[in-house]
Amino acid sequence: MLNDTVADEIIMNLIKESYSYTVINSSLKNAWIVPANPKYFDVEEALRKNKTIMWKQSTEIKVNDIVYLYVGKPYSSIMYKFKVLEVNIPYDYKDENIKMQKAMKIELITKYKKGELSFDKLKEFGINAVRGPRFMPLALDEYINKIEK
Repeated sequence: MLNDTVADEIIMNLIKESYSYTVINSSLKNAWIVPANPKYFDVEEALRKNKTIMWKQSTEIKVNDIVYLYVGKPYSSIMYKFKVLEVNIPYDYKDENIKMQKAMKIELITKYKKGELSFDKLKEFGINAVRGPRFMPLALDEYINKIEK
């Protein structure tokens, strides 16, 4: 209770400590899971031509963040790991399937085998849907880094 029974300095220190547990440090790389629908864009074909591609950006993804691309049916798996090279690139695009106002430039780091990071595996880490960009759970990020070694 804020009734002057606890000193303001103690309350402020507790707020700062609480904030540190909930906010991602802006100097750290964040890891994201971003969906891809193969009916609308052939990622595999795009990566054959160039290891760097433009991708829709709809969140506060930053340069140097990691993007794990979850490719929907028939793969239903995380298939790619990218490093973010550039963000907030103006990109006005609209068709019957997608609308983009800004894009990010991402570079391929790793390609995973089909099913290696399947939706069933993601469920083990608390992911029940991949409908839009979302933070990668730390435990899943650690699991993926272990299988890469």
